[in-house]
Amino acid sequence: MFLAEWFRVRDYEGSEPLYTHMPSFEELQELLDINPASPARICEAIAKIFEVRSTEVGLLTVEGDFLKFLFPVELQAAGAIPLSSSAVAARSAALKQAVLFNRFPHVPHHTVFEQIKLSDAQPLSELPDPIQKLMSAPVIAENGSVIGVVQVCRKGMTPGIAGSDFTGSDLRLLEAVARRVALLMLELAPVSKRAPQDMLHFHSENSKKRASA
Repeated sequence: MFLAEWFRVRDYEGSEPLYTHMPSFEELQELLDINPASPARICEAIAKIFEVRSTEVGLLTVEGDFLKFLFPVELQAAGAIPLSSSAVAARSAALKQAVLFNRFPHVPHHTVFEQIKLSDAQPLSELPDPIQKLMSAPVIAENGSVIGVVQVCRKGMTPGIAGSDFTGSDLRLLEAVARRVALLMLELAPVSKRAPQDMLHFHSENSKKRASA
């Protein structure tokens, strides 16, 4: 029962989606046309799409049985998240499902990552601002395997300070963003870790870029 409630997506009254129409894959390619790609540049682009601070975007990669932060960089040294754990990112990856929470403090979760101060964060107190609202989506490669997780949140001492609620439309947009991020993460991955079918798609995308240049 808990998981059913945990993964239920609700649109909250009074919340407006960021876009009046869902951007096409081509539009997202333009918004996320990042060359050369880096975790910081990817997250900065995502932050602009959702109108949040770059430190309110998280990008994690799968390494073995764990998720590790690529961005924000300050969280890289905080440890790894077991894919078998109940953490939001882990459950999102394990079930290959995007989720949103507009009352995140009420969701059971570990706060170790929230307690780390980030470089460009400007909290209203000496302590880092807590996450009030959160969306999480798996990053899925062409072969169907989960290679990472992308998260967007709103932080603040109160829900009102954090900003407006996320909507179902916002979550669907994040899913679309995650599909584009999968291609960008492929550029970041060592060649030895790329699956053959992903390599074919990678070369196809690069050919398209060169043809349009």
